Amino acid sequence: MSTVINKAKQHYIRALKIESLLLLSTVGFLIVWKGVDGISFLGGALSSFLPHCVFVYWIFFKKTTKNQSRMGTFYRGEGLKWLITILLVVMCFKLLPSLHIVLFFVGYLMALFFNNVIPFILSKRTH
Repeated sequence: MSTVINKAKQHYIRALKIESLLLLSTVGFLIVWKGVDGISFLGGALSSFLPHCVFVYWIFFKKTTKNQSRMGTFYRGEGLKWLITILLVVMCFKLLPSLHIVLFFVGYLMALFFNNVIPFILSKRTH
């Protein structure tokens, strides 16, 4: 089982690196093209990407006690992911004075899409 988990860890590290490069390049392009509105995209992308990173850390890299079940760890990680997402979205709405709502949600949905698609593509490519 440890071999499978180690392979999944490496798989998700690679997926997170690819996703961060894609999101940063998109943010850079939007800031050059749209100016300050690119910050709205960045806020949305981070509101999805950062909780996903915390979830991956919680599942694969956090040291747990021996008597804690993997499903319990998964559910706690998922709950933490939702909590962080809600806090980041609320913070963006409250703290970004000129939030462009459409770009915010485009960034959020793009990061959410990458969170799911990149690991799937990488898993199909390695088999």
